[in-house]
Amino acid sequence: DHAVPPGAVHRIEFQPLTLAKKAAFYEEQVEKYIKRTPFGYVAEAPLKAPADLASAHPQDSDNDGLWTAMYGAAECFAYAATQEPAALERARKAFEALRFLQVVTQGGNPSPDKGYVARTIRPVEWPDPNVGRIEGDRREQQRDALWKAYEPRWPRSADGKWFWKGDTSSDELDGHYFFYSLYYDHCAKTDAEKARVREVVQGLTDHLVSHGFALVDVDGKVTRWAVYGPQEMNRNPFWWVERGLNSLSILSYLAVTAHITGDNKYHDIARELVEKHGYAQNLMFPKAQIGRASCRERV
Repeated sequence: DHAVPPGAVHRIEFQPLTLAKKAAFYEEQVEKYIKRTPFGYVAEAPLKAPADLASAHPQDSDNDGLWTAMYGAAECFAYAATQEPAALERARKAFEALRFLQVVTQGGNPSPDKGYVARTIRPVEWPDPNVGRIEGDRREQQRDALWKAYEPRWPRSADGKWFWKGDTSSDELDGHYFFYSLYYDHCAKTDAEKARVREVVQGLTDHLVSHGFALVDVDGKVTRWAVYGPQEMNRNPFWWVERGLNSLSILSYLAVTAHITGDNKYHDIARELVEKHGYAQNLMFPKAQIGRASCRERV
């Protein structure tokens, strides 16, 4: 927990650990150094001093929703395997954190349509993240014509306590849906808890479906990456690299929503994407292999 003084003797050794002890170690580290805000978002925590964990300084991340969802999913698995109350409570807190990313976007000025989910939040006591932002976005547009430049990128919540970040991406939504399905099946015990999950999932999916299978921001335009509709996936050459994964994503979202809500209309929507728009064929090529660790050069 403390910085190693210069000139000190170091020793690196292997210590046998059970999986339970290893998990307990990392749980302690996450609780002590990583979690941010009263909701407990899990993301990066840079060190202010080299090798000094006590200097960890958690920051908001574009992927707070994704990383918190992955953490919450692990807690769902942990509870399913061990039935430990502590794992259940951590999963519940992760759900409330992710749910708040949808709640916080509503009622302010500006406010996106119902169901829209934010990337992350930060307290208004921190410096205003909008200051100087638009200039940087416009410079980025010179490199990437589809980059979004709009204000405010960080609207204020209706209660005035938070800045929340828009332009939410597809990987964020992947994390949300993955977590919600696990939480609903393994951790939501009561009818009230299940209804709470149902409301969040249905709100997000209905937003996507009603906006042509896309997430639409406060500027009335789709976000940079949360695009899943046939017109773009199948007819816009720019999206060919994303075609397989985004087709898989939207079909997964619809399957999760049908499972949680019990409403077959989401199966019907998925069937239409498969039968009329070839989304099953799209899945035959789930990822384009174009080098650079198979990662798309987004230009």
